[in-house]
Amino acid sequence: MQADKDHNDHKTRVILIAEGHKALQDSLKDLVVTELPDAQVLTVSSGKEALRLCLAHRPSAVILDVDLRELNGIEVTREINHNKPDTPIVLIHEEGFLEYRISVLAEDARGYVAKNRISVDLVPVLKKLLLTEGRKKQKEGNS
Repeated sequence: MQADKDHNDHKTRVILIAEGHKALQDSLKDLVVTELPDAQVLTVSSGKEALRLCLAHRPSAVILDVDLRELNGIEVTREINHNKPDTPIVLIHEEGFLEYRISVLAEDARGYVAKNRISVDLVPVLKKLLLTEGRKKQKEGNS
């Protein structure tokens, strides 16, 4: 979308992907790079690594697997929201079970995508979050 590109010319978007399975991590990275070519993608395999990178740098969006080692995605979401509350987070999980969706809402993640729907749902969710975040920053800059 031209509007996204124009708004973000001044800063490269950074997408952090935290996924413990290397093959899926690589697939997620390929999907994001293909669909958001202006984004820089960082990948990690544990919750502790995700939290450390997120706190050290403010990514444009974070994709977290619920089942990360060391700290799970819900715990990482809680810590990110406590320290960097405006960071858009999308949790991913194997199944679309209701309890995970409730946990996501309770922990203030901005989105949830079941892993069997990643190829269809992840990019639209990310684009919506990035567009919303860009609008917030633009309003803050105009204030």
